[in-house]
Amino acid sequence: MKSVLSLAVALLLALTCACACSRSSGRPGAEAVVTGTVLDGGTGAPIAEVRLTGPNGANAVSGRDGRFEMGGLRAGDEGEIAGKTDDGRSGSVTLRPLAAGRLEVVLKLYRR
Repeated sequence: MKSVLSLAVALLLALTCACACSRSSGRPGAEAVVTGTVLDGGTGAPIAEVRLTGPNGANAVSGRDGRFEMGGLRAGDEGEIAGKTDDGRSGSVTLRPLAAGRLEVVLKLYRR
């Protein structure tokens, strides 16, 4: 009886860890990740700390080098990734239905 209880506790812990460690969005389909660089449309310089929004509530923020990685997407997702800075630069890139795996994009922001 004690070994059955130990096994049940071990299985419960393993399941809890697997759920907590999962980066899955909870939606069906293979994972898709969009990576890219945010650039100033006029100068071509990378832009840091741009808040990006994507399909199905996906979000990301660009790093010091303008690079970002947006997870939480699934194969078949489509829409756009949009970014806007506090100084008024903005832009977007349209995503066709995503394939599983990684997609690299360049997002140029312009003053409007």
